[in-house]
Amino acid sequence: MTSKAKQGKRKAQKTGLNRSMLEVGFSMISKMLEYKLAEAGGFYVESPTRQLKPSQRCAKCWELTPKTLKDRVHICSNPKCGHTQDRDVNAAQVNLIWVKGPGTVLSGAESPSSTNCGSIRQLGAKKRQKSQGKVDGDLETPSTYAVG
Repeated sequence: MTSKAKQGKRKAQKTGLNRSMLEVGFSMISKMLEYKLAEAGGFYVESPTRQLKPSQRCAKCWELTPKTLKDRVHICSNPKCGHTQDRDVNAAQVNLIWVKGPGTVLSGAESPSSTNCGSIRQLGAKKRQKSQGKVDGDLETPSTYAVG
């Protein structure tokens, strides 16, 4: 559906339609992710990548090191830091630090495999408790997280 328009009178209309379909598609994916994470007890946060520049920022000293797309290894330009790591792993760590806030340490981060979402039966029991007002005070909902 979003293939490039052939030559003709309606080429500009087709281009606009393609753009709007692609924007809606990515928006729907983020809304679905947000819904599923809330259902599993997590929360969804989008980092401002244009301001944060995670693929160019050092996860250890927060220094910006401009790179091209062909540079696949992050090597910090700060002589005191000298941090070297795969570019994608470093960018993921920068995003994690940004979400957790300043002063956090990555070594204490929980791995995704250790997150227990529970079974459908457990989820149903939780929902029934919630609707009956018998929810423990220690349960957290996505709205209780403060991200700064």
